[in-house]
Amino acid sequence: MTERLNLKQPQSMYPPKTLARKVVDFIFAPLRLTVLPDPVVARLRLTSSKGERLWAVSPYLKGRLLDIGCGDNELVRLYGHGVGVDVYDWGGGALILPDCSRLPFPDRSFDTITILAALNHIPNRLEVLKEVYRLLAEDGRLLITMINPVISYVGHRFIWWWSEDKERGMEPGEVYGFWNKDLIALVARAGFKLALHKRFVYGLNNLFIFRKAEN
Repeated sequence: MTERLNLKQPQSMYPPKTLARKVVDFIFAPLRLTVLPDPVVARLRLTSSKGERLWAVSPYLKGRLLDIGCGDNELVRLYGHGVGVDVYDWGGGALILPDCSRLPFPDRSFDTITILAALNHIPNRLEVLKEVYRLLAEDGRLLITMINPVISYVGHRFIWWWSEDKERGMEPGEVYGFWNKDLIALVARAGFKLALHKRFVYGLNNLFIFRKAEN
Protein backbone atom coordinates (compact mmCIF):
# COMPACT_ATOMS: atom_id res chain seq x y z
CA MET A 1 0.00 0.00 0.00
CA THR A 2 1.34 3.45 -0.91
CA GLU A 3 0.52 6.85 0.53
CA ARG A 4 -0.69 9.89 -1.40
CA LEU A 5 1.85 12.73 -1.36
CA ASN A 6 0.19 15.95 -2.45
CA LEU A 7 2.91 18.57 -2.87
CA LYS A 8 3.14 21.56 -5.16
CA GLN A 9 6.07 21.94 -7.54
CA PRO A 10 8.57 24.62 -6.38
CA GLN A 11 8.30 27.29 -9.06
CA SER A 12 11.79 28.66 -8.37
CA MET A 13 13.37 25.38 -9.51
CA TYR A 14 11.43 23.95 -12.42
CA PRO A 15 8.18 25.51 -13.68
CA PRO A 16 5.73 23.03 -15.25
CA LYS A 17 6.38 22.23 -18.89
CA THR A 18 4.31 24.21 -21.36
CA LEU A 19 2.25 22.32 -23.91
CA ALA A 20 4.66 23.42 -26.64
CA ARG A 21 7.63 22.11 -24.66
CA LYS A 22 5.88 18.77 -24.12
CA VAL A 23 5.13 18.44 -27.84
CA VAL A 24 8.69 19.29 -28.93
CA ASP A 25 10.18 16.98 -26.29
CA PHE A 26 7.91 14.17 -27.51
CA ILE A 27 8.82 14.67 -31.17
CA PHE A 28 12.55 14.67 -30.45
CA ALA A 29 12.47 12.01 -27.71
CA PRO A 30 14.31 9.38 -29.79
CA LEU A 31 17.27 11.76 -30.14
CA ARG A 32 17.30 13.65 -26.84
CA LEU A 33 17.01 10.50 -24.73
CA THR A 34 19.55 8.44 -26.66
CA VAL A 35 22.40 9.65 -28.86
CA LEU A 36 22.53 13.39 -28.15
CA PRO A 37 24.73 14.45 -25.19
CA ASP A 38 23.22 16.79 -22.62
CA PRO A 39 25.04 19.97 -23.78
CA VAL A 40 23.67 19.51 -27.30
CA VAL A 41 20.19 18.80 -25.97
CA ALA A 42 20.37 22.01 -23.93
CA ARG A 43 21.45 24.07 -26.95
CA LEU A 44 18.47 22.74 -28.86
CA ARG A 45 16.21 23.80 -25.97
CA LEU A 46 15.09 20.24 -25.37
CA THR A 47 14.90 18.36 -22.06
CA SER A 48 17.76 15.96 -21.37
CA SER A 49 17.47 12.63 -19.55
CA LYS A 50 18.95 14.28 -16.47
CA GLY A 51 16.52 17.19 -16.84
CA GLU A 52 13.62 14.73 -16.89
CA ARG A 53 14.86 13.23 -13.61
CA LEU A 54 15.17 16.64 -11.97
CA TRP A 55 11.69 17.59 -13.17
CA ALA A 56 10.32 14.35 -11.75
CA VAL A 57 11.81 14.74 -8.27
CA SER A 58 11.55 18.50 -7.77
CA PRO A 59 7.92 18.51 -6.50
CA TYR A 60 8.91 16.20 -3.65
CA LEU A 61 11.97 17.98 -2.26
CA LYS A 62 11.62 19.51 1.19
CA GLY A 63 13.91 20.91 3.87
CA ARG A 64 17.61 20.10 3.81
CA LEU A 65 18.66 17.89 0.90
CA LEU A 66 21.37 15.23 0.60
CA ASP A 67 21.99 13.97 -2.94
CA ILE A 68 24.03 10.73 -2.99
CA GLY A 69 25.79 9.91 -6.25
CA CYS A 70 25.17 13.50 -7.26
CA GLY A 71 27.42 13.64 -10.33
CA ASP A 72 27.91 17.29 -11.24
CA ASN A 73 25.75 18.34 -8.25
CA GLU A 74 23.17 20.11 -10.40
CA LEU A 75 20.20 19.14 -8.24
CA VAL A 76 21.71 20.67 -5.09
CA ARG A 77 22.85 23.78 -6.93
CA LEU A 78 19.36 24.34 -8.34
CA TYR A 79 17.57 23.54 -5.09
CA GLY A 80 19.94 25.69 -3.06
CA HIS A 81 19.70 24.03 0.36
CA GLY A 82 21.75 20.91 0.86
CA VAL A 83 24.85 18.98 -0.11
CA GLY A 84 25.79 16.49 -2.79
CA VAL A 85 28.21 13.60 -2.27
CA ASP A 86 29.91 11.27 -4.72
CA VAL A 87 32.90 8.97 -4.96
CA TYR A 88 33.95 10.52 -8.29
CA ASP A 89 34.59 14.19 -8.92
CA TRP A 90 32.41 15.36 -11.80
CA GLY A 91 32.67 19.02 -10.73
CA GLY A 92 29.94 21.23 -9.32
CA GLY A 93 31.17 21.50 -5.75
CA ALA A 94 30.14 18.05 -4.50
CA LEU A 95 31.72 16.50 -1.42
CA ILE A 96 33.98 13.69 -2.69
CA LEU A 97 34.37 10.72 -0.35
CA PRO A 98 35.77 7.19 -0.78
CA ASP A 99 32.64 5.52 0.60
CA CYS A 100 29.07 6.81 0.77
CA SER A 101 28.15 4.34 3.52
CA ARG A 102 30.06 6.45 6.04
CA LEU A 103 29.06 10.07 5.72
CA PRO A 104 30.23 12.88 8.04
CA PHE A 105 26.81 14.14 9.09
CA PRO A 106 24.82 13.88 12.34
CA ASP A 107 21.87 11.52 12.75
CA ARG A 108 18.55 12.69 11.23
CA SER A 109 20.15 15.78 9.68
CA PHE A 110 18.35 15.68 6.30
CA ASP A 111 14.68 16.01 5.38
CA THR A 112 15.11 14.67 1.84
CA ILE A 113 17.72 12.26 0.50
CA THR A 114 17.94 11.52 -3.21
CA ILE A 115 19.72 8.76 -5.13
CA LEU A 116 19.00 9.51 -8.78
CA ALA A 117 20.05 7.00 -11.45
CA ALA A 118 22.83 5.92 -9.09
CA LEU A 119 21.82 3.13 -6.70
CA ASN A 120 22.73 0.42 -9.21
CA HIS A 121 26.20 1.98 -9.50
CA ILE A 122 26.85 1.71 -5.74
CA PRO A 123 28.44 -1.71 -4.98
CA ASN A 124 27.72 -1.58 -1.22
CA ARG A 125 24.19 -0.31 -1.80
CA LEU A 126 22.56 -1.92 1.24
CA GLU A 127 25.12 -0.34 3.57
CA VAL A 128 24.53 3.04 1.88
CA LEU A 129 20.76 2.65 2.34
CA LYS A 130 21.28 1.90 6.03
CA GLU A 131 23.35 5.09 6.26
CA VAL A 132 20.48 6.93 4.57
CA TYR A 133 18.19 5.61 7.30
CA ARG A 134 20.52 7.03 9.96
CA LEU A 135 20.73 10.42 8.28
CA LEU A 136 17.06 10.87 7.38
CA ALA A 137 14.71 12.79 9.68
CA GLU A 138 11.88 10.74 11.15
CA ASP A 139 9.35 12.36 8.80
CA GLY A 140 11.84 12.61 5.93
CA ARG A 141 11.69 10.98 2.52
CA LEU A 142 14.07 9.03 0.31
CA LEU A 143 13.71 9.60 -3.46
CA ILE A 144 15.17 7.09 -5.92
CA THR A 145 14.96 7.00 -9.72
CA MET A 146 15.70 3.79 -11.57
CA ILE A 147 15.37 2.19 -14.99
CA ASN A 148 15.03 -1.55 -15.52
CA PRO A 149 18.00 -3.81 -16.37
CA VAL A 150 17.08 -4.23 -20.05
CA ILE A 151 16.88 -0.50 -20.80
CA SER A 152 20.00 0.12 -18.72
CA TYR A 153 22.07 -2.58 -20.43
CA VAL A 154 21.13 -1.52 -23.96
CA GLY A 155 21.64 2.14 -23.13
CA HIS A 156 25.00 1.81 -21.40
CA ARG A 157 26.45 -0.69 -23.85
CA PHE A 158 25.19 0.58 -27.19
CA ILE A 159 23.55 4.03 -26.99
CA TRP A 160 24.77 6.44 -24.31
CA TRP A 161 28.31 6.82 -25.67
CA TRP A 162 28.65 10.20 -23.88
CA SER A 163 27.60 9.03 -20.40
CA GLU A 164 29.75 9.32 -17.29
CA ASP A 165 29.55 5.55 -16.78
CA LYS A 166 30.89 4.92 -20.28
CA GLU A 167 33.81 7.22 -19.47
CA ARG A 168 34.81 5.54 -16.18
CA GLY A 169 33.53 2.03 -16.88
CA MET A 170 31.46 -0.32 -14.72
CA GLU A 171 33.12 -1.35 -11.47
CA PRO A 172 32.68 -4.73 -9.72
CA GLY A 173 29.36 -4.82 -7.87
CA GLU A 174 27.60 -2.39 -10.20
CA VAL A 175 24.53 -3.66 -12.05
CA TYR A 176 22.47 -2.55 -15.02
CA GLY A 177 19.39 -1.19 -13.27
CA PHE A 178 16.74 -2.91 -11.13
CA TRP A 179 13.30 -4.33 -11.69
CA ASN A 180 10.78 -2.46 -9.55
CA LYS A 181 10.02 -5.31 -7.15
CA ASP A 182 13.72 -5.97 -6.56
CA LEU A 183 14.46 -2.33 -5.79
CA ILE A 184 11.51 -2.04 -3.39
CA ALA A 185 12.62 -5.22 -1.60
CA LEU A 186 16.21 -3.99 -1.33
CA VAL A 187 15.21 -0.63 0.16
CA ALA A 188 12.82 -2.36 2.56
CA ARG A 189 15.78 -4.34 3.97
CA ALA A 190 17.23 -1.01 5.15
CA GLY A 191 14.04 -0.15 7.09
CA PHE A 192 11.94 1.79 4.55
CA LYS A 193 8.43 1.45 3.18
CA LEU A 194 7.21 2.59 -0.22
CA ALA A 195 5.16 5.80 -0.09
CA LEU A 196 4.78 6.51 -3.82
CA HIS A 197 5.76 5.02 -7.18
CA LYS A 198 5.45 7.06 -10.37
CA ARG A 199 6.57 6.43 -13.92
CA PHE A 200 7.97 9.22 -16.06
CA VAL A 201 9.64 9.71 -19.46
CA TYR A 202 6.82 7.87 -21.25
CA GLY A 203 6.87 5.08 -18.68
CA LEU A 204 10.53 4.20 -19.26
CA ASN A 205 11.82 5.54 -15.92
CA ASN A 206 10.58 5.21 -12.35
CA LEU A 207 10.46 7.49 -9.32
CA PHE A 208 10.16 5.81 -5.92
CA ILE A 209 9.54 7.69 -2.69
CA PHE A 210 10.23 5.87 0.58
CA ARG A 211 9.69 6.72 4.24
CA LYS A 212 10.93 5.09 7.39
CA ALA A 213 8.87 1.99 8.01
CA GLU A 214 7.70 2.95 11.50
CA ASN A 215 6.26 6.27 10.27
